[in-house]
Amino acid sequence: MRILVLAILSLGVLSTFAQGAKTNSHKLGIKTSINISTLLGNELQNPRPKFGYTAGAYYHINQEKAWSLYTEYAASFRGSRFSNGDTGYSKIALFYLDFAAMPAYRLDNKQTLSFGPYLSYLGLSSVFKGEQQKAYLNDIGMRPLDTGIAAYYTIQGTVVGFQIGGKLGLANANKDISFEDLKPATGSGGAIRSLSLELGMIF
Repeated sequence: MRILVLAILSLGVLSTFAQGAKTNSHKLGIKTSINISTLLGNELQNPRPKFGYTAGAYYHINQEKAWSLYTEYAASFRGSRFSNGDTGYSKIALFYLDFAAMPAYRLDNKQTLSFGPYLSYLGLSSVFKGEQQKAYLNDIGMRPLDTGIAAYYTIQGTVVGFQIGGKLGLANANKDISFEDLKPATGSGGAIRSLSLELGMIF
């Protein structure tokens, strides 16, 4: 809970600074997105997409040049749903703090492509059983740090822009997941990787 409060406060401060923080070369702004995520790999069975939310701040360096640097710091709710029946694990909810630094290529005055690495810190993790609304177990055995590749396509407007993209975790996020009373069986040490797609706005 402390991590969640800290993240919200940090994003609030960044959002305040972002208002009007723009020069011809650089821009500090805010972003908000709906995301669709899932967990890949052979440890967890029958994954399904889960809807979540991403919000944060970005800093675009040398934005008017052909090649520039796009960075962002964002809070992201993602994870996966599962089709494992009433007695099985049905959802894993994850809260990450993401930092990305991506080279960006300017297609024209409004369109930009960005691609590069990101680093995530896992603040909260929970697993749910069947149709229960309350978490069955917290701190489920995911690694606290995740790394991967992010890519964005951005259309910048006068006031608001639109952004679509995704993040793919490359590291195995499974530290020691083992749900003793939930089916299907876990605890084999198999791979778990995160995939999320985002659609949102930037200001």
